[in-house]
Amino acid sequence: MVFSKDSLKRTIFLKIRVKTNSKVQKISYNQFTDSWISINLISKPVKNKANKELIKLLSKKLNIATNQIQIIAGPKNANKTIQIRFFEDISKPKILEKLKN
Repeated sequence: MVFSKDSLKRTIFLKIRVKTNSKVQKISYNQFTDSWISINLISKPVKNKANKELIKLLSKKLNIATNQIQIIAGPKNANKTIQIRFFEDISKPKILEKLKN
């Protein structure tokens, strides 16, 4: 399961699998077969560069501030759990739509 939601706090938890050192940034997800959102990053996993790129990419795609995004599990692993806090209610399909564009 990719999503977990705490609607009282307007918080979403995403399961993400990161591939670093890619030629292009890319976000992919197939809701019927994938249990993770796959994200390709250009940065290498050195000195936290890939994690910073991940947070900036999610911030840009979701149109939120970087301080609303936090890696809560897997900071040194390809499989990560991301916590995203929103100031307004947002649906799961809306989040996926924003990430794909």
